[in-house]
Amino acid sequence: MRHVQRIVRPNGDVHLYFRKKGCPSHRLKAGWGTVELEAEVEALLKTYAPQKPIAGTIRAAIIEYERADLPGLAESTQYEYRLILKEFYQDLGALPASTITPAFLLKLRDAWATRGHRAANVRLQVLKNVCWRPMVAGLIQGDPFATVGQVRRPADAPEPHPIWPEGVFSTVLDAALEQRRFGLARAISIARYTGARREDIARIPRTARQNGRFSFLSGKRKVPVDIAEDPRLSAILDATPATQPLSEWQRTRTAAKRRTETTAITLAFNMDGRPYTADGLSQELEKLIQALRKAEKIDGADYGFHGLRHTRGVELALAGCTDAEGAAQLGHRSPNSFARYRRMADRVRLGEAASEKVARLQERRSS
Repeated sequence: MRHVQRIVRPNGDVHLYFRKKGCPSHRLKAGWGTVELEAEVEALLKTYAPQKPIAGTIRAAIIEYERADLPGLAESTQYEYRLILKEFYQDLGALPASTITPAFLLKLRDAWATRGHRAANVRLQVLKNVCWRPMVAGLIQGDPFATVGQVRRPADAPEPHPIWPEGVFSTVLDAALEQRRFGLARAISIARYTGARREDIARIPRTARQNGRFSFLSGKRKVPVDIAEDPRLSAILDATPATQPLSEWQRTRTAAKRRTETTAITLAFNMDGRPYTADGLSQELEKLIQALRKAEKIDGADYGFHGLRHTRGVELALAGCTDAEGAAQLGHRSPNSFARYRRMADRVRLGEAASEKVARLQERRSS
């Protein structure tokens, strides 16, 4: 019978359980094949049947957002947002949209802030996305999100995506090459010298390199990027294999057992010569970073692909790129997105200028 699992115990007793994906399990009381069993299962199905959301509730707004707006976001963003939407569906879904007032929103923000400033700010953003349509429809008065700001990042909080010093980049690159992780070495080089996101790097095809140009589609905002290939990137890509070569062990095995060497279709590839997933790429880099940190070859374990993107952004700003030029390089849709890198570069310049002044002061004192 559908949704009924029959389990026979070692002593011969038969137990029946209600099983349906997304529903809690229940032990059934009626006997196998009886009318009472069918009625019991039918009652449980009605209990857990999805209820049509009441118009004007946050639950209805969530469903509309998932249908109309969520599919347009990057896959990694969708995954994170769906977890938060599930939380909203359970905790806030039954409330009318008019409940979202500045006072109510402030209480929510402060409660979320106990999990960390990012947890609170992401939830504020997702809830704002959900409430956009109810605000347009007049179900929510004004824009309460304009009144309640985000939670400030604590001054003592570590940088979540630290910039890579040149020495760290060289150490990680050399380690990847020594371990014959050529695809990973290519991936971190692409991130360093183009600022591409890991999701983009995982699917950039070999044809992205044409006539000294490097072109790809920025996946998050679907922005085309077409830039002159950095000579430092060219040197690394030209010096590494275009696909993962067979190991000595694989070459000694019979053809029936060894891995077949195939031509990679992407510039970055895993140890099997196949394209990385975005998560797989991050995991491979994280394992390498952790091992190097444990061996005390680098100073931290928080270096990642987004930090390489920041590194490229600050480098562009230090080189004097305008916001529009930097945005075009990094695949931003709006020049305003590049302003953060210009501010970071300004701090670097100020720090270097201060160091130079101190050095000149020491020279004058010595003379």
